[in-house]
Parts: sequence; C-alpha cells; structure tokens
Amino acid sequence: MNIKQIKENKIRMILQFSIPSIIAMLLQTVITITDGYFTGNYVGQNALAAINLGLPILYFYLGTGLCIGVGGSVISGRMLGANERKKSSEVFSQTVVAALIICVAISVIVFLLFTPILKILRADGNLSFYFTEYYRIMLFTYPLMVIGTIFGMFIRVDGKPQICMLVSLAGCILNGALDFFLVDIMRFGIQGSAVASLIVQLLTVLVQMFYFISRKTGIGFRKFSFDREINKEMILNGSSEFIGEMASAISMFMFNYVLMKYVGAEGVAAFTILGFVVYGYSMICIGFGQGISPLVSRCWGAKEKETAFALRKTTNKMLFMIGLIIAIAFFVAGKQYAGLFGCNNEVANMVATGFKIYAVTFLVMGYNVVNSMYFTSCGDAGSSAIISTLRGIVFLLGFTLVFPAILGMTGVWLTAPCSEILTAIIAVFLIRKQTGKRKCGELNG
Repeated sequence: MNIKQIKENKIRMILQFSIPSIIAMLLQTVITITDGYFTGNYVGQNALAAINLGLPILYFYLGTGLCIGVGGSVISGRMLGANERKKSSEVFSQTVVAALIICVAISVIVFLLFTPILKILRADGNLSFYFTEYYRIMLFTYPLMVIGTIFGMFIRVDGKPQICMLVSLAGCILNGALDFFLVDIMRFGIQGSAVASLIVQLLTVLVQMFYFISRKTGIGFRKFSFDREINKEMILNGSSEFIGEMASAISMFMFNYVLMKYVGAEGVAAFTILGFVVYGYSMICIGFGQGISPLVSRCWGAKEKETAFALRKTTNKMLFMIGLIIAIAFFVAGKQYAGLFGCNNEVANMVATGFKIYAVTFLVMGYNVVNSMYFTSCGDAGSSAIISTLRGIVFLLGFTLVFPAILGMTGVWLTAPCSEILTAIIAVFLIRKQTGKRKCGELNG
C-alpha cells in the first residue's frame, strides 16, 4: 500500500480496508452470542446472569485495548507514511509491551478485588460461584484478547486487512466447536465456556505473532527504549475510543434503569429488539472508521492532507447511503421485524414507533463515528475526544435522565437522535476549524 494507490483508488481502498474490519467485528459479536447460547442452555440462567454481571470488566479491558492500540497504530501509520519504517516498528513493539503490562496489572487488581466486587453487585450463592469460576479464567483471557485486537490494528496498518478477517473467521468457528465440546458434550459448565474463549484467544495471538515475526519488510518486532512522549501521545490519541467504550457501559446501565422506572419490562424488551439493529449498524460504522484509520494516518504522515480529507468525505457519503437504506427498511417494516422475536402486539408497536423516531440516528451516527476516528488518525486527540464525550456521555446521559421522565417511551426513543444531531453540529464546526487551519497553513507555506 502506498500513497499513490490511495489517491488513485479511494473508494476501492476504503472498501478493501473497511469490509474485512466490519466482518471481523461482526464475527466477534457472533462469538459473544454463541457463548451466551451454550451457557444459558446447558449451564443455566444463573450462569448467564453471572457473566452479565461482570460485563463492565470486559468493557474496561476493551476500552484500555482500544485506547492503546488505536493510539499506537495511528502513530505507527503516520511514520510509515513518512517512510520511517524502523521507528514505526519500534512504536509497534512499545505499544504491545505497554498494553501487556497494563492488562496484567488490571487482572491482578481485579483478582484481588473479587470479594468487594461481588458485595457491590449483591451476588451471592450460585451467582457468586459462577462469577468466580468464570472470571478467574477470563482474567487470563482478556489480556490475550487485548493483544490480539492490537495485533489486528497493526496488521491493517501494514496493509493486510484480509488477514484480520480470516483470523476472526477461524476464531469464530473454533469457538463454536469448543463451546459445543466443552460445555455440551463434556459438561464442564461455565468453566468450559471460559476455557474455550481462552484457547481461541491464545491461538489467535500466536497466529498473529507469527505474522509479525515472519515479516522481512513492513512492521515487525524490534528492540526499543520506552519513549515517554510516544506513550503520552498514544494514550491521548486513543482516549476518545476509551471514552466511547466506557460510555457504552454507562449508557447501557442508565437505559435499563430508566426503562424499568418509567416504562417497565416491555419497554426493556422493545429497546433490546431495536438495539440489535442499532448495534449492528454501529459495528458497520466502527468498521469503516477502523478501515480508513490506517489510510488517513499514512496520508497525514506523508503530508497528503487533502487526500485524507477526501477519504473522510467519501466514507461519510457511503455510510449515509447505508444508513438511509436501513432507516427506510425498518421505518416500513419495523413491526414485522419485532414479530420475529415472538413479542406481543404492544411491544411490536413500541418497536415500530421507535424505528420511526430513531430513523434520524442511522443518518447521522456514521458521520460522528467516522469523524471521531478521522481526528484520531490525524493526531487531533482533542477533537476526537470532544465528539466521543458529547455523543456518548454528555448529551446521551443528559437526555436519558430528562426525556423519559417527561415523554415516557417516546422520550427514550428521542435520546439517541437528539444526541447524534447535536454532536454532528459540533463535528461540522470542528471539521471546518481544521479545514481553515489547513488552508491557512498552505497560504503561509
């Protein structure tokens, strides 16, 4: 991959890097659903509930991994664009080592805090037993998961996004087979599910590690000295991704709390059914964002800022069209879609109404997600963090606390569209500010 290829084939390069990323992310979702299916059906509802209680632990690892991985891969990509290959590999090595140290430290701290965590969650009896059995193993799995995620980011920066997709596909198939064998046939219970995840993540990391060890050109392992400035920039660049992951955990809790308070269980069911579509579309948006990230960072490093700007605009147009198609489809067939889940007529009507209000979200969400990752790729951590914080915490939580109290379920549906629209307005201002600086720099140059 070189700058000339990017400039001459923008759409093809965007798709070439984004589609494997989208597929890889959707496959990770399939792994989660598979684990839940086998745990719920062959161990029991208490085991499934125990896993759900610990999801904030997973979100924290994911947020940490995205923060370090995205930040480091962007720096590495800029250096590749500037033909500083040796330094790019040193940044890669430093990123992996830093992530490993931090994740091991997190695992030790969480292990020592197991008893206080269980007390806070008010988990006792079977819940406490299942929680402990599962997460003692997952504390070894999650650091491997983070390293595997970071390896995938750097493989994309190195110009081989298809490898990430193939590794994810193999991991998804292996995970399903191991769940079936360990949980269903061998009856190892919740530990079987955790061991299956551990094996998959270990093999994934080993395969990806072989890729970097065997590389004679491009990014690979190198001796390095820890550079404080690189670490600082790495964390700042990836801070918006960390904020976004933490916001997901907080907003999930708040939505459930508000729905139970103002609407009840049927409102939770309706929100969950619509949420499947929103989550799927958000994976597509993030996949496109991760896809263009190495392209933008390389262009930025090569001083091809106009090309980077064009990549962002083209990706936004593509996501707008995808969002428009989804919005129209579920605006028309929202109630029929809800019927697939066997819900009653009242819940189906809630979902149908929700899609009509939520339609705007599908038109705007992609714009915000891509712009946030675009700013990260440019090294503008501040603008990226502003977008993530506004859409994921400030606006979303503020509207969640106010709208449902006044408008009930309609207020629930309005929170996301209003959050995305207001964030998009701010994002337009930030883009124009960057454009003005770029033009000013060109004139001064």
